[in-house]
Amino acid sequence: MIYLPKSLPIMDELPNINFISKLNSHIPKVKVGILNLMPTLEDTERQLMTVLDTPTLQVELDFIYLTTKDSDPLKNAYFNKYYKSFSSIKEENYDGMIITGAPLEHIPYSNITYAKELKEFFKYTKTHVKSTIFLCWASEFGLQYFYGVNRYNLASKLSGLYEHYILNETPIVTGFDATFFIPQSRYCSIMEEDCLSNPDLILTSKSNESGAYIVESKDGSRIFLTGHAEYDLYTLDKEYRRDINKGLDIDPPKNYYPNDNPDAKPLYKWHAHSTLLYHNWLYYYVYKKSNLNN
Repeated sequence: MIYLPKSLPIMDELPNINFISKLNSHIPKVKVGILNLMPTLEDTERQLMTVLDTPTLQVELDFIYLTTKDSDPLKNAYFNKYYKSFSSIKEENYDGMIITGAPLEHIPYSNITYAKELKEFFKYTKTHVKSTIFLCWASEFGLQYFYGVNRYNLASKLSGLYEHYILNETPIVTGFDATFFIPQSRYCSIMEEDCLSNPDLILTSKSNESGAYIVESKDGSRIFLTGHAEYDLYTLDKEYRRDINKGLDIDPPKNYYPNDNPDAKPLYKWHAHSTLLYHNWLYYYVYKKSNLNN
């Protein structure tokens, strides 16, 4: 169940999500924020609301933006109407927070125009959020900010479905199969050795092809996901065709199309695990932790 204090236009396109018009005091609830840094705002909204929709919890959901991020008048108008600014929620507490990725891997952290405000947001999560998920680029920046874990550039873009396995049985992977597929789409990776040598981190899951996937703080307050469990069926396909149209020399996403044929319908073999991952997070890291502390 998803409750949005500020309705979004895309809600009308999501008949399978259980949107509720008000909160029920008799049903457990959690308050979750999403800092959306992606340029494709509505795609990201749809993807994350789909995996956060659960029949057992009411998820009160705020979408948040950084005021220093965008100079596009249309996006700013959209933010002002449907999102909350970081400055307006600085005194609010959240049970859970998701910080999305952004297409910034070719830019040094120090050159990102909104890096200062994003670091302020990272600092804010230390005291006002029970558990925060960092996605893709945000996981790279977050690991560097909080733990000094560095990233490195890959020789070419990592794109496709990669088989992962579990290294440490933590609540986030409760009910997972021994191996599972997750979409990856990035130009950088993190230093796995830095995660393993840090006493405050757990390397929960990795892939022999794509490297570290789930890295957690030992107290569960931060979860770093290098991949995109939330991606829907055609997201990698859209990214591939966008890159081709830009004239980039890029291979089709690996293990994604039958026989690696881009003209074929992609294979959808990660949705169950992506939903389970986010539901595990909501229950074990967000709801359960909130109730233990109340």
